[in-house]
Amino acid sequence: MAIHSDAAGVAIEAIEEYLRASDLCLKFRKEDGGCLGYPATLLLFCAVDAIGGYLSLDKRNKIPKGEPFLVFKHPCFGLDLQTKQIKRLEHWYRNGLAHNAVLPPGTCLSAEDGDAFEFALNGDPVKIRVVPLHRLVCGAWKQVDKTLIVPSRVLEPRKMPTVGFESPESIASPVASSGCPLVPKVREL
Repeated sequence: MAIHSDAAGVAIEAIEEYLRASDLCLKFRKEDGGCLGYPATLLLFCAVDAIGGYLSLDKRNKIPKGEPFLVFKHPCFGLDLQTKQIKRLEHWYRNGLAHNAVLPPGTCLSAEDGDAFEFALNGDPVKIRVVPLHRLVCGAWKQVDKTLIVPSRVLEPRKMPTVGFESPESIASPVASSGCPLVPKVREL
């Protein structure tokens, strides 16, 4: 965590923290020998969601606005997935874990190696291999042009604070602080 001079630094740091935290979840061992697969998967999908949101702002990427998960079709991921498969990954795994702490019956997470996603004959995503998913998302993030991370284009003005936290002249901050001070508005005369 750090105090950044601009919001792009915060977004980049957050995505990198998602990836690092998911790595820690995968390395952790529970008493039964398993890892922390649910939080790792959710964090990876948060990174995918954010990456897709920023890449959708660049028309060359052909990612429809409001459909960040379609970033799985972007060359940085190297996947050949149908839109229907991507939408089911989003709804069944990302949304299910984030909003309900549950996956649909017939689906699972696995720590085994192989392709990140396994699909049934009908195209349904039935298994996510979390370790390969982590490698996939980290590899894609390394390829992303970080100049495309422009939070001002995704943050809605009505959700922006009008008064922020106090920031000293330097960006040094207390331990465990993270954020970006508000840019003072210049008064028109």
